[in-house]
This record gives sequence, structure tokens and C-alpha cells, in this order.
Amino acid sequence: MIVSIILVGKNEGFHLKRTLQSAYNLIDLYKEIDFEVIYVDSKSTDNSIEIAKSFPLTRIFEITGVTNSAIARNIGAKEAKGEILFFVDADMEIHPYFLRHALNEDGELKNEYITGHLDDYFYTKENEFISSEPRTYKNKIPKDIQELNHNGGLCLINKSAWADIGGMRNKYRRSQDLDLTIRLKKKGIKILRLPCLAAKHHTIDYRNEKRMWKTLWQGNSLYPGLLFRDHFFNITVLQRVVRSDYTALLLFCSLIALLIDMRLFLILITSYLFLLSMRAFYQTLKAKSKKSKALYFFERIPYQILTDLSFWFGFLCFFPGNHETEYKSIN
Repeated sequence: MIVSIILVGKNEGFHLKRTLQSAYNLIDLYKEIDFEVIYVDSKSTDNSIEIAKSFPLTRIFEITGVTNSAIARNIGAKEAKGEILFFVDADMEIHPYFLRHALNEDGELKNEYITGHLDDYFYTKENEFISSEPRTYKNKIPKDIQELNHNGGLCLINKSAWADIGGMRNKYRRSQDLDLTIRLKKKGIKILRLPCLAAKHHTIDYRNEKRMWKTLWQGNSLYPGLLFRDHFFNITVLQRVVRSDYTALLLFCSLIALLIDMRLFLILITSYLFLLSMRAFYQTLKAKSKKSKALYFFERIPYQILTDLSFWFGFLCFFPGNHETEYKSIN
């Protein structure tokens, strides 16, 4: 049984060495298991590939065509020799004992798809450490296995299950992980999170004002709407929309009311602006930005309005196709 550790990243040179080192620590710790390490690079302009080369047993592939995480993971899975695929983002540091919980005595996965808990370690754009906090739990890691409706970038999955659904749909530049797990669940595969730490996630704060505007201008806010359209009758996606895109839902209802009843429109749009302000206030409290809290709050309001509009543009007018996979081997 071979475990293929597949790292994907772009311009993660600052974190990649730590990620690769954690992968090789696993190899040293689990002598009874056969491993390979694959790194798929999405046209990095920093020293990521040179860092990967400094770990000579790593197989390196560079995407030469369109890049996104789905394409990178599909390449890693295609090139993998292992029966188990261990997907890790290049800014994650794998916990050394995670595999002890995920594999049985024969080195097989205890479930077709397995993940674990994550801790976030936040940095500035200049890579200065800010703080850390749990990402997938509140205070203590739960004692029981959790069956999830969706999961993010880190997981162990049997290659046969991955191949059965055709891997990731690479038309998704964002939300590809949720699309994947929805299709897996339709095949009857459970998405299990084990009661243990899987990795430390080293990242720039999601609420960083430069990061959030960059994400918006790159069109990443279109993909939640696309996902909603593709899985319109899926309860998991509907719950996610209600939980994460509630202001977009209220904005849509307000615009519909404008065509029907002006009084109802005024009630709904007032409610929308109130919720928008509360959302911006909450995000301002959580943000680790060095910018003035007042300035950040007033920057967050137009950002959220544009994000809500992007959601509906993605739902109604965004029809990306799957991309050709073009890449080359570096070593």
C-alpha cells in the first residue's frame, strides 16, 4: 500500500519548506508505510520550485496552462502511484500522528474519505506572525468522529473513489472542495473528520483588506453562486447559502420586492442595510488588520455589497467550462 502525499500551491515559498519537511517527517515516522511526495506548482513566481527541488525525492510538476487548485489536485492524482491520496495545501504543516488515527493495521484507510481538525496560524502580507486559533473547533477538539457535509483542502481519499467520480471539476476556481464532497456523498461515501489534529494552516488572515479585494477582483466571489446553481436542490448547499450568503439572499428578495410593492421593498432594503452593517461590524471585530477599525468597517460595507452582487451574477450569468490540463515534469 502506497500513500501519495500531494502538495499543491502557488507562491507559497515562505511556507512550503515547512510543509515539505512535515511530509518527510511522516515518512521517517511511519517506516512500515511506503510513501511518495508530489508537489504541483501553479506558475509560482517566487522560489517555490527551488524549495521543492531541495527535497530531492519530491516529484515536481508545473502547470503550464490554466491554473487553479482543482487542476493541480487532478494532476497530482493522475501522476500518483499510491492507492491512497493525501491532499495537502502547500501552506499546511502536517501533524505527525494524524495517520495513526486514519489508517488501520494493514495501512488502509479506515474510511474512503478522511480528514481531521485544523488550527489557523495567521500572518501579515509581509509574513509576520499575528496569532493562531482553532479553525474547525471552538475550544477543545471533539472526542467523537464527525460526519461532515463538506470539507476543505486537506484529506485522505482512496484513489479508486477519486477516480470513480472523475476527480475535481476544474471549472471551479473556488468551492471545488464542496463540489467534490457533494458528488462523493451522492455515491454513498461518508466524509469523516477524526477527533485529532491533522495540520497547522499557515495563512494570511482571510479578512485582510488586501486579500479580500484581490479575491473579489479575481472573480472568486462568482463561484458560490455557480455552486448554488449546480446543486440547487442539495440541502447542504442551501444550508451553506443561508449561513454564509444571507445578505445576498436578502438583497435578492429586496430587488424582487421593488417590482411588486414599494413598501415591502423599503422594509426589505432597510433590513438588508442593517444586516450588512452588523456583518461588517462583526468582521471588523474579528479582523487582524493593522488598519483603523473605523476605516476597515467602512471598507467592508462596499466589499460585501459587491460580493452579494457577484453571488447572483455567478448564479445567473456565469457559465465557465472545464479547462484543458497542461503541465510538465520538472524532475
